[in-house]
Amino acid sequence: MGDIVNYFGYVKVPRKTCKPMYKIVKTDLYKDENEVLHWLVHNKAEQKIDYYDKKISEMEKKYKMDFSAFENRIHSRTGEKNFEELNDFILWGGYVKAYKYWKQFC
Repeated sequence: MGDIVNYFGYVKVPRKTCKPMYKIVKTDLYKDENEVLHWLVHNKAEQKIDYYDKKISEMEKKYKMDFSAFENRIHSRTGEKNFEELNDFILWGGYVKAYKYWKQFC
């Protein structure tokens, strides 16, 4: 099996990290180390999803629109640039991308 545990092709964990999980498996809370790893990644993903959802909601509240509408607004703007909005556009885009990334683990 090697020195790396591969989780859904996205997360690679050194096998030595799984050793402490063996004790959890021994107590019959989980059937094997893979199930423990699944739980850990799922739990972290839920935390990240909650965090990014709150950040996205803050931006939607600030601009009174969703990211798609804000993106259209940024791209259709002519003339002087609003650097606060450009900065928020970059941040908001990162929040959306991170949210989608972590969502695949739930």
